[in-house]
Amino acid sequence: MTNVLMGSRVGISRRQGKIIELLRAHGTLSISDVATRLSCSTATIRRDIQGLEEQGEVRRLHGAVALDGMVVERPFQDKFTTHPEEKKDIAACLAEWMPDGAIVGLNGGTTTTAVALRLAELQRNITVVTNAVNIAHTLSDRGIPVVVVGGALRPQNYETTGPAALASLAQLHLDWAVLGANGIDRKFGITTTTEDEAAVGQAFAKQADHVLVAGDRSKLGRTALFRMLLWNELDFLCSDNGARSLLEDWGLSMVEEGIWSLDGGGPRQSGG
Repeated sequence: MTNVLMGSRVGISRRQGKIIELLRAHGTLSISDVATRLSCSTATIRRDIQGLEEQGEVRRLHGAVALDGMVVERPFQDKFTTHPEEKKDIAACLAEWMPDGAIVGLNGGTTTTAVALRLAELQRNITVVTNAVNIAHTLSDRGIPVVVVGGALRPQNYETTGPAALASLAQLHLDWAVLGANGIDRKFGITTTTEDEAAVGQAFAKQADHVLVAGDRSKLGRTALFRMLLWNELDFLCSDNGARSLLEDWGLSMVEEGIWSLDGGGPRQSGG
């Protein structure tokens, strides 16, 4: 009996089909992670991935693998229109929850942009530190105090990154770091598609008393290539209502609608 899947992908084995399904569901995965999930040796998975790469289905990345094209960052406006209602729910929750007078760090991204838009609508009495020029523009237009982190601008997502951004953040204290991400996984942690974004996220977290990661349910259980934070480095997670059952399975405790606390994840000391 043949071990070839019927359908449009002629010549792809059943196991290779499962690899594609995993990557579609979880984004970038390490070779060892794929092997563990499919109960195979890493040598077997490497052979399967080599075959998929030759057919243009996947791309290998220094011990990891992704669907071809997945690791290339999507345009900001394209991402912003993905799961818009979930982003609005997260933004509404966080904009209300931030304490009055707080200094809040926001990294770049579509979820944090939604948070900024809601903060502007509510005219919250907070100060925002951000490396995203679109967020800075939105908030400053509404009279909310903003500190912009310097650095080299990445035009595809309006963020500043690099050594200058890291040096700027090292001089600041934050009450809260509210961070968007590409992947949120209980095992691997919080991930992004680029090394520069991961480094800036780490810097925000280091300077903050409390670290919160915000992402809709499509981000949960997914991993991008670069780790921003270990799971135990965040205090809170904010997601939409559709994530409730998964977050309960992960052992998180809901402290308010949409806001989840990690067990043992109390306030952190500032790293500044």
